[in-house]
Amino acid sequence: MSMSDRSTAMSHYCPTAPDLSRNLFPVAAHRDSEVPLPKVPDARRPSRAAVNALRTLLERHDHIVQEVDGQNDFGEDQHVTFTEDGQVTGDLVKIQVKGGRSWRRADGYAVPIGDHGGTWADGNIPVLCVVHDPDTDGLYWANATKQLLSARREGKVVKTITIGPDRKLDDESIADFVADVRRYLSRYRGNRIIQAQLGEMAGVEFGPSDIVQHHVNVDGEDMIFWQRRGEGFATLLHSDLDWHPEHIGPEHFHPHGRPGLLPGMSVVANTILSKAEAQWLAACFDAARWAREPAVDDPPLHTNLDARDNYVAKRVELRLRIDPDALTRSIQEIRTEIEIDHDLATTGAELKSDAEACAEALAKPWREMSDKARRLVTFYLVREVRVESPALPIDEQFRIVWRCPRPAAEYGFGARVGQPSTRMSSNRELVSAFELRPGDRIYWLSRHGNERGRSVSAVWDSEDTPGAVCVLFDQLMLGDTFWPEELFARKVSAEPRSGAFRA
Repeated sequence: MSMSDRSTAMSHYCPTAPDLSRNLFPVAAHRDSEVPLPKVPDARRPSRAAVNALRTLLERHDHIVQEVDGQNDFGEDQHVTFTEDGQVTGDLVKIQVKGGRSWRRADGYAVPIGDHGGTWADGNIPVLCVVHDPDTDGLYWANATKQLLSARREGKVVKTITIGPDRKLDDESIADFVADVRRYLSRYRGNRIIQAQLGEMAGVEFGPSDIVQHHVNVDGEDMIFWQRRGEGFATLLHSDLDWHPEHIGPEHFHPHGRPGLLPGMSVVANTILSKAEAQWLAACFDAARWAREPAVDDPPLHTNLDARDNYVAKRVELRLRIDPDALTRSIQEIRTEIEIDHDLATTGAELKSDAEACAEALAKPWREMSDKARRLVTFYLVREVRVESPALPIDEQFRIVWRCPRPAAEYGFGARVGQPSTRMSSNRELVSAFELRPGDRIYWLSRHGNERGRSVSAVWDSEDTPGAVCVLFDQLMLGDTFWPEELFARKVSAEPRSGAFRA
């Protein structure tokens, strides 16, 4: 067929001239009329602003930021490698970035965990959460991995990562931010991995220079010895005591034991240990002696506030146990002080505003009180806590000034003449030194074994040997010192005893 024939045939096939705009772009014309073009999500702008703000800040301080492609974003938006003095370090962290007002809460900010909880908690690289507040143009951060591991340890299930309003990230705070994160990252290197696992088990965070030793006793219970560099005491963490820290110094070890304990048992500070446990602890304490000596070039060590608070709490509990009437006397004393001290009156009014806490403080044992009730009791009993150098032993580092002073000075253990009698009869009962109360009639053996009766005039907890009990007899000017487990034969009283306190 010739070209003219083909042309003729086509003209017969298409009798009308073609509409090119309709035939060439029919689909596009249909979309313009019925389907809108893709729209940028409303959340993209604040999200990009947040990512850009964090990137700009980090890069301004020479840290290396790599963004995660949106298609590969599984709970992380940036990978950040930290630098130091212009040198790249091996410290890498992942960051989930959020932007906008929707993440704001009354007490800060919150980032939902969603289905990222497992990877954020158990990955080999920690994850941080950063929120950008568009109203303040501020960045706020939290360690998501740390929060999740802490919640898991306490048996809690959390759905959001909380960020306090004080966790601001800017040019002024970035150095502290980097130091904090890099210190946490050091847990993932070398033998720090073991320390990190022990810390997660006990609910504490060990420093890079801390000495940490682990022991498992015959019952399968975990014990951790912890010595901070330059601190004048060590810390014992025991799984059977819910990991509550027990701070110990050389004054808490008693090589010859203490009277009244079961055979093979020892007491270190307030913890009863088996002979094997006490020997392990003593060996750790002795081996770490050098670490309690502050080095000249070491940075200054800050006061261990947890140790201070635990020390004060234990001393308050002990005083209530030995001398329950001390609370009544202290309340009477503070009423006089409040009349002339406006600040003291204001503090007291705030603490006493909770009626339930007031009732607990006057009726419940220390260990059954709420935190509010304990703060109120401590306010009544303690006038001030004087804090000395962190390098001192704990009993010298923290000195409590009580509102009601001790009734007399102390003899100490060395000056005792004779010993308590434990001879029994129908009108006698055996009690420990903890249970003695003013007015009790006890029996005493002279050095020759002769027995005589003595009247208890006052009982208080020892200042020279915390944990011991001082007893004033027959209105003497000085009190003998006893271990709390020492037993006395006490005359049975027909009258009910007042002020009894049970720990």
